[in-house]
Amino acid sequence: MAYRYALETERNFPAIFLTAPDNTRETLPLDLKPACIIVPVYNGFTATQTCLQQLKKFKPASVRLILVNDASTDRRIHSLLFLYQKLIPDTVIIQHQRNQGFPATANTGLKARYKNEDVLLLNSDTIVSERFFQKLQLTAYITSDIGTVTPLSNSATIFSYPEINISTPVPTVKKCAELDQLAEKIWQSEVPEVPTAHGFCMYIKEECLQETGLFRYDAFAQGYGEENDFSRRAAALGWRHVACPGVYVGHAEGQSFSSVKKDLIRHNLKILNAMHPGYDELVQSWLRCDPLLPFRRMMDIALFSKNSLFSQSVLLVTHDRAGGLSKHIGERAKHYLVHNIHPFSLKPITSESGVPLWKLEDIPNNDYRNLILPRSAKALNALLRKIKCSKIEIHSYIGHGIKKIYELTSLDIPYDVFIHDYSWFCPRITLTTPSAHYCGEPGLTCCQACFNSSSQGDTTGDTTRIKILKQYTHKILKNAQKNYAPSKDAGERICRQLNIKPSIRPWEKISGNETLTFTPRTKGKNRHVGIMGAIGPEKGYYQLLHLAQLAATINAPVHFILVGYSCNDQELLATGKVTITGPYQEYEITELTNKHCIDWFFLPSVWPETWSYVLTQIWTAMRPVIAYDIGAQAERIRKTHNGTVVPLHTRPLQLLIVLHNPSLWATQQSLPSPGENTLPPLRS
Repeated sequence: MAYRYALETERNFPAIFLTAPDNTRETLPLDLKPACIIVPVYNGFTATQTCLQQLKKFKPASVRLILVNDASTDRRIHSLLFLYQKLIPDTVIIQHQRNQGFPATANTGLKARYKNEDVLLLNSDTIVSERFFQKLQLTAYITSDIGTVTPLSNSATIFSYPEINISTPVPTVKKCAELDQLAEKIWQSEVPEVPTAHGFCMYIKEECLQETGLFRYDAFAQGYGEENDFSRRAAALGWRHVACPGVYVGHAEGQSFSSVKKDLIRHNLKILNAMHPGYDELVQSWLRCDPLLPFRRMMDIALFSKNSLFSQSVLLVTHDRAGGLSKHIGERAKHYLVHNIHPFSLKPITSESGVPLWKLEDIPNNDYRNLILPRSAKALNALLRKIKCSKIEIHSYIGHGIKKIYELTSLDIPYDVFIHDYSWFCPRITLTTPSAHYCGEPGLTCCQACFNSSSQGDTTGDTTRIKILKQYTHKILKNAQKNYAPSKDAGERICRQLNIKPSIRPWEKISGNETLTFTPRTKGKNRHVGIMGAIGPEKGYYQLLHLAQLAATINAPVHFILVGYSCNDQELLATGKVTITGPYQEYEITELTNKHCIDWFFLPSVWPETWSYVLTQIWTAMRPVIAYDIGAQAERIRKTHNGTVVPLHTRPLQLLIVLHNPSLWATQQSLPSPGENTLPPLRS
């Protein structure tokens, strides 16, 4: 089968699942084996009522129903059960005089079954749909050694959809029916093997039950863990446990004793591991393989095709790191949504076992959480066809690998490239040396030696030699429909290094603000100079540290306010010349700027940034900026006149003078000589 082949080639664990012959549905008998449905009940009136309403509609007439009331304190439960005993033929009610817990209640029902009956153990907080029982029973008889069958659900640990081990609110009855129909439609009788069944909806063959015995009610108190213990005891006897992806059953979960659920799980898990050493590792090993992932992915694709309002989608290839790129991806997504195109991002991820994977995330809701696949252009192409992708935007190869991104360009889908940094020809990304200085863009030999000797700082994670990297990059850019750079400076560097001239398109539309002047907000001669962002070495951490240390040494009337954080906050704070606000949201910038009476900002970044969202954010707070004369930050300041630039290698004392009185530099366009101190007199 196609689905089986996908599982084997994608995950390489061919022994983990069972598959029925292609003609299974035609050859299996239509007559149902004698069976009963056992529903333990304890309170949860509304959920139980819904469960019984659905059973009335969809329980096969030949299947008995056993309702076991575990001494519910809600008196309405008694009336409800007797009502449905009248409405559902062949229904038996068993009453406990005192509460005994789920395992014992389930056992009461199991003892009441007929000798030759299979059992479906069903929680009273579940929502079943049409043909649920028939599909579960057919699955149980695909092979003779299947002991239990468990369906998919919104809340059933490893059987959960849309996300494994994540509980989501129980869908409506209508939605459960839709999901069940969709699951049945794409199901091809695959039955992935699982380490344990789940008691919320657990089909048990009569022979398996007869050999394994009842639940251990003495060990598992009020519940949680009894079905796992049963499953491992059955497995020891040679019985297999499988999932039935073609059935979806809603599960409200924990209605009966949600207040103690966590404590019960923690306590009973210890008991379970003592009884079955290695149980945790067995489950973790299964999770690393995740045999149900391909089916969940097929469900996602089917749901997208069914629910999407748009006839086309676009793929935005990005990295998995923080920074301004995520903001730009969000803006690109908005652009496509306005034009009725569904945006997806493509990010590199790694499985728990270390396998490199790709993950598609729909923007902005992330409704489809299983679009995970190997880093294969062929596999991605097949998925993109299913979501009707008509365009690719490549924003970064970092994390993916340059070769993998090059493979994507061979797909028959047009693409554009957006330049956000210099990783396309500099593996250190920022054109800085290991000591965090601008490298000056030397020749290929020096670049390779720099990268080989690098032992710190961010890199792309790609070990491709720079000469080969540039060859791949040139081909990628050359074959793109369009290449975009946000600034003239970035475009010129790309053209110089790769012989490709990108179109210049600013990442943001900057409104025509009034020219900002260096007007002090603080009283007296003391100045508050703002620094904004996450300040690491390339962003000017060492420049800031040296300035703060010098200001402390000479007692200069300059204090730095870092709106954000740095790679070493403690070292900055130790100078006594830096205040750090911590992480911030964009909407807080103006408030923080005014709160700390920031006079103007200093942008200490030492690499030629391609755009700088931080610069835009500072200007929204109506403050001018001092920056080094390099990259887009200098280009933009010159164009808007909303600040001033200074030479990159300005000495700390000279720079401190400018930071105290930038108007002096802005008007004279010359720095004082090294020995000339134009700072105000030192404070006593």
